[in-house]
Amino acid sequence: MWGSGGVLLGLVLGVLGALVVPGWFDSPSRVEELEQQYAARDVSLTRDLVALAEQARTDVTEMVSATAAPTPEQLVSWKSAVDRAAARFAERPSGGTEVNLARSGFAGAISLLDRSLAAYPVSAPLGESLRKDAVVAWSVAANQLDLAGIKGGLGHVHVFLPTQGLPGEMEEHGHP
Repeated sequence: MWGSGGVLLGLVLGVLGALVVPGWFDSPSRVEELEQQYAARDVSLTRDLVALAEQARTDVTEMVSATAAPTPEQLVSWKSAVDRAAARFAERPSGGTEVNLARSGFAGAISLLDRSLAAYPVSAPLGESLRKDAVVAWSVAANQLDLAGIKGGLGHVHVFLPTQGLPGEMEEHGHP
């Protein structure tokens, strides 16, 4: 039915396919290899992010734990701390969704802290509101990082800020 030309054409196409698309016939093992590489990358990025978040937490803990409106001197000190924390997240290497969400969440929380500092001199209630929003955003990022740590085999990672008891704030392991 194919004749000798059809068989020859099929053979040539098969050989070309094997040469042009290496791994075509063993694609499941290549997929597994890529998944392992991505998982290893994410574990490394998660470890790095834990260290960055711990350092940034140290930077901003005084600011988020304050119970009164800041003095002008405190605003200067807090601005320095927030700038240090923001610098830690200046680079954003791309990883898996879990790591990217956590990193973006921490960077967003720090950005909110920075905005709160700009708002305090104009409106202390607005500055306080933004500071509280930043604490809530940080808690969500900390829970996301905890999930990435568990998924990556690192166990629970804890980079939570001191609990403020705010609506929407999450404590360790996602419990409000």
